[in-house]
Amino acid sequence: MLGISVPESSILHFSDLSSDEFLFATKRYDRIFGEKPKTLCGHAVPCRLHQEDFCQALGIPAAKKYESDGDFHLKRMFALLRAYSADPISDQLKLWDMLIFNYLIGNTDAHIKNFSLLYSSDMKSIRLAPAYDLLSTIIYKSSTRDMAFSLSGERNISHITRDSFRATAKEAGLGEKLAMSHFDDIKNRFSGALKQATEILCEQGITQAKNISAQILNAK
Repeated sequence: MLGISVPESSILHFSDLSSDEFLFATKRYDRIFGEKPKTLCGHAVPCRLHQEDFCQALGIPAAKKYESDGDFHLKRMFALLRAYSADPISDQLKLWDMLIFNYLIGNTDAHIKNFSLLYSSDMKSIRLAPAYDLLSTIIYKSSTRDMAFSLSGERNISHITRDSFRATAKEAGLGEKLAMSHFDDIKNRFSGALKQATEILCEQGITQAKNISAQILNAK
């Protein structure tokens, strides 16, 4: 709805739509079937694509996946995409859009292990992996309000503004006009997209979506 690249997912019910028991299933985007896949017991065996999260790619210990003062994780992530992505312009904008979405949804747990690089089957091409582990954390009282990344020196989601993103775009090496055009577009369409997603979930029996949607809009 907002143009964020995500894995194909679906909701599976164990009984009927009135039941609270359901399963959120996500298709593995790091598995593909080649033209002539190997077989096992008569079944095609998928090829595993190598995935590398940004902790691994940048040589950062997992214990430091949340940014500390002076780490500049975002600047390093964008620099890595410029240097190694097979389509650096597209992937930088995709990463930028993910950051905007995590801010709007209130996801303060979007650390660098929740962003990854995906290699082609021949290991010759690298692209930004689809977004994953997307959720709103600030609707929970026990959750921190500090983002996993610093946006131009600011971590508290309540204090982050459009200007914070503008300054971050400059620090990351993105063109300000294009970056802020993406910010304004996603922000302006966010409420409508959230409403549409809520309606779809309610139709599938997930009536709690209405309450969660309201909490997201009121959280910041």
